[in-house]
Amino acid sequence: MRLESALLTSREGITAHGQAIAVVGDNISNVSTTAYKTARPEFADVLGQAAGQRNGEVLTGAGDGVQVSRIRSIQGTGAIEVTGRDLDVAISGGGFFVVGAANAPQFSRAGNLEINPQGNLSTSFGQEVLGYSGTDLATLGPINMFEVDTVGVPTTQIEIFGNLDGSAALTAPPANPANFRDINKALSFSTSQTLYDSQGARHDVLVGFFRTGSNNWQVRVYTDGAEVGGTAGTPTVIGEGSITFNGTGFIGGEGSSVNVVANWSNGSAPSNLTVDLSNFTQFSGASLINNITQDGRGAGNISSYEVESDGRIFARLDNGDRAQVGTIPLATFTNTDGLLRSGTSTYSQSEQAGKLEVGRAGTGPRGTLEGRALERSTVDIAQQFVDLVVFQRGYQANSQVLSAANELLQGTIQLIR
Repeated sequence: MRLESALLTSREGITAHGQAIAVVGDNISNVSTTAYKTARPEFADVLGQAAGQRNGEVLTGAGDGVQVSRIRSIQGTGAIEVTGRDLDVAISGGGFFVVGAANAPQFSRAGNLEINPQGNLSTSFGQEVLGYSGTDLATLGPINMFEVDTVGVPTTQIEIFGNLDGSAALTAPPANPANFRDINKALSFSTSQTLYDSQGARHDVLVGFFRTGSNNWQVRVYTDGAEVGGTAGTPTVIGEGSITFNGTGFIGGEGSSVNVVANWSNGSAPSNLTVDLSNFTQFSGASLINNITQDGRGAGNISSYEVESDGRIFARLDNGDRAQVGTIPLATFTNTDGLLRSGTSTYSQSEQAGKLEVGRAGTGPRGTLEGRALERSTVDIAQQFVDLVVFQRGYQANSQVLSAANELLQGTIQLIR
């Protein structure tokens, strides 16, 4: 190994450590970048000459210095920080958002999302987030955040589950109640319920239960008279029925229901619906409601968005309802180390990344999503400064080798002269 080889090895050492310092600088500059992954320079030696080609002046195993073989992104989950913003989404665990064009997608973990001028969900750099629209889980494409059914659906069926106290005092529905106070005095039990008309307007009704016999109950559905063209504050019966229990506390026969017919004064089509009471029991104990379901929905406007852990996106409407907008899937790879950093917090697929699979969050190796939160950078500032000192020392040491070799060569030249 000749003396001038020291010039080459020291030069390579200076270059490699300079590149490593640049990586540290890049890490430190991205300490606040959403979902940024710490990069690590990896060094490899450079062999002087191939085996069989060495001459007598080349030592066996001698090398020509060092090189940075690759810059590796350490794919780990950063700390999850709650932000409270509707369209901030963090990935807790493995997986990437699929963004860009469907035929040439890129991948990102930066969940500071927004809605672009076309109404589609996109990254902060304008790349559309690919997912599934509505309840579809087959066609991957842009997610339009405004394609939500905000039109009301009229109520046609209400189902009430509960128990009626078999020891309640006997009573009877008042014939012509002047106000709701008269009804409340006679009630054995009651519950309030909301139903919707053909225009999506909301109407509140009172379902009153009157124990008229040992196993017999009268049921009436009331609404305010103003709702159906009557006097405001005066109860109006819009449905009436009965419940008959057997000796075991269950409803005998084929069950019980109340047909409700209401001609609303707001111009909507008349409501014609059924209140199913067949799930009531009459056991000894307090009267109570266990659950109420209905098939109606009010009209409303989008007020906010919610992202579930499995990737489903819901639009919260100002009427209290919510509707599913779509689903954000996650992409996984056989080897995440094979992904290529593309800038703007995205990665591109390479052959080394292996097979791409896209599926719902929370399935297989995919992590879950956390709405109104962001994944922080994984950069550890303290460790970066430690690495900076190490690489700086390596840079300086190689500089000294270069200087020493230069002086020796200068001296040798002087001897020859």
